[in-house]
Amino acid sequence: MKSLITILLIIVSFPTFAQQQPQPCSAEPHSHDFDFWIGEWDVYQTGTKTIVGHSVVQSISGGCAILENWTSVKGNTGKSINYYNPATRKWEQDWIGSGGGPQRYLNGVYKDNAMQFTYESTANNKPVTGNFKFYNIDKNTVRQYQDVNNDDGKTVTVSYDLTYVRTRLKD
Repeated sequence: MKSLITILLIIVSFPTFAQQQPQPCSAEPHSHDFDFWIGEWDVYQTGTKTIVGHSVVQSISGGCAILENWTSVKGNTGKSINYYNPATRKWEQDWIGSGGGPQRYLNGVYKDNAMQFTYESTANNKPVTGNFKFYNIDKNTVRQYQDVNNDDGKTVTVSYDLTYVRTRLKD
């Protein structure tokens, strides 16, 4: 009988215990620096009316991460998980697409109305570096830009330049 009473007390008190658990990301101000990207988007080649894909970007894990769900008009898909790393005090993004080739973007900071990452990779067995930026244009527009260089920054080549337009415009 004592065991049954103990179990019932645990069950009854569990919801109270669960509600008292802190949500660490809500207390960290920088964990919401990238919230401007959350939403449903039509994605265009910047400067054109050519749609190249659609993206659904969600807040997940109690606001501790942002999940991107990308689909191009050609049918390719991809996902990225984006999160603020309190150990480095920087944002990070891990991307994987249906074409393979995962990519990690590091050192993300929000400054000058943009989330700005850097990355390192290889091309033709040589190291390359680049910049990856999300410009917070307004509440309904985000510009995503990536460049690459393989000669210590002497030559910068734009990999892509996309404009995200929210499918349900915010007032």
